[in-house]
Amino acid sequence: MFRGSPTQAIEIEASIPPLGIIFKKLYTSYILRILKFKENHVVKKAYIEEINKDRGELATSSSSSSNPKNSTIRHLL
Repeated sequence: MFRGSPTQAIEIEASIPPLGIIFKKLYTSYILRILKFKENHVVKKAYIEEINKDRGELATSSSSSSNPKNSTIRHLL
């Protein structure tokens, strides 16, 4: 590949998904892995606490401009 090569076209030819899709797959699989941890696992406790804190903030915020894309995997809980 040369410096001036159209990288997007080469990635399509090589069947490499866009970075956004790769990132979404990685964080989704990581969150699913966390949710499989035992209830007393430190990482799972921290994640659940953060989700509950986010839910509380969403419930108290009256602005309709909250972006659902900012929620990580709330729909799984």
